[in-house]
Amino acid sequence: MRAFIIATLVLAAPSVMAQAQVQPVWEPACVRPMIIEHDEFPSEFKWAAVTTAGFETWATPAEVNAATNAANAPFIETSKAYKAALIAAPQVTFASSPAKPQSPDSFAGLLLINITTSGTYGIAASSGVWLDLIKDQSALKSAGQGQVPNCTGIHKIVLFDLQPGDYVLQIASSKSSDVTVQVAPQP
Repeated sequence: MRAFIIATLVLAAPSVMAQAQVQPVWEPACVRPMIIEHDEFPSEFKWAAVTTAGFETWATPAEVNAATNAANAPFIETSKAYKAALIAAPQVTFASSPAKPQSPDSFAGLLLINITTSGTYGIAASSGVWLDLIKDQSALKSAGQGQVPNCTGIHKIVLFDLQPGDYVLQIASSKSSDVTVQVAPQP
């Protein structure tokens, strides 16, 4: 009897294993399926990108080159995501000294923002970069941290209470040579 059970298990194992390879595997953080050994998801497993209010363009950023100084920094639009190419930190002349010390092997860069309406704005970043918003050569105090939804690619959102005018977005302490950022009014 023992030999019969072992033989049945050995013969059934490849069939069971083959069936297991086509079952969906769920990622708990995003609750999105992965199908093993299939090129396309069955329609019942399709999922939509997760977004948060004001950051709907996050998944499709435009490309921009951050500048080494404020005088040459490009303007970015609010409510639009940008993948910013950064520069080696030692080459950047900051508009105001970052509160976080810079590693010589980190990346940084400057962008400009024009705010037309007073309110609270969130600045989202795809990694743990240091973000300063500069007005009249002084770093503004943040108004707090925004709620970051899972599965968006947004690492953090820093909130600022802003008045109309031009601001320097100072990105520092990046471990990589690019970062996705977006400035958006908050409800």
